[in-house]
Formats: sequence, structure tokens, C-alpha cells
Amino acid sequence: MKNIHKDLRLIPYSFKKVTYGVFGLIVLVAILSIIQVLPFDKDLVKTILKSVLLITFLLFALTEDKVEDELVSKIRLKAFAASFIYGVATLVIDPFINLIFDGRLYSDKSSNELLISMFLFYFLIFYFMKKKR
Repeated sequence: MKNIHKDLRLIPYSFKKVTYGVFGLIVLVAILSIIQVLPFDKDLVKTILKSVLLITFLLFALTEDKVEDELVSKIRLKAFAASFIYGVATLVIDPFINLIFDGRLYSDKSSNELLISMFLFYFLIFYFMKKKR
């Protein structure tokens, strides 16, 4: 069997601190824009925050754990696969759910919202699979 750990090129663990800092900055900017301390356009701030949040989630997902062994790598790959299946299923099923409940066949979800929900699903699956091992 191939060594999965060597095939996955992950960011070193020390970058988690940077990612936590960027995530804290996102939360701070979001709070400051909600209470209207920052005089920016709300749509612009919303777009920028979604993009930076996606980059932050990507960094979280691609950063090594403190103990990164073959089992954790295998769990990570399974969680990525489950997240991908979740995203595809959401894209396929969501229009039909909207047709049943709203009477329209299209979905008003943006790609950013889909990717954010996929990352959140990945983190949940990864956490529970790691905890179960």
C-alpha cells in the first residue's frame, strides 16, 4: 500500500496560528461592520468576508495536525470525499426541494455558500471520525 502521508502535501502545523489570527480578524471586522463602526458598503464587506472566510477554511483544512500519521491522513481523505459527495448531493437535491416548497426550480444559493457549507461538513466529519478512532 502506498504511503498516504507522503502523498499528501500539507501546510506545516505552525500555520494554524496564522489561520486562527486571520479567522479572528474576520470575526472582528464582521462585528465592527454590523455595529456600523466601519463605514463600508455592506455588500462589499460581505463579499470580502466570504472570500477571506473561504481562504481561511481552506488553510484550516490543509494544515497538518499536531500528530499527523497515516490514520489521520486516511481520515482526512475520507472526510474530503464525504464533503465532496455532500456538495454534489446538495446541488442535485436543492432545486427539487425548492420546487416542492417554493414552487420554483432554481436555487438562490451562491457558490460561496455551498463551499462554506462543504467546509463546515468536512470539519464535522473529520472531527467525529478522529474522535471515534
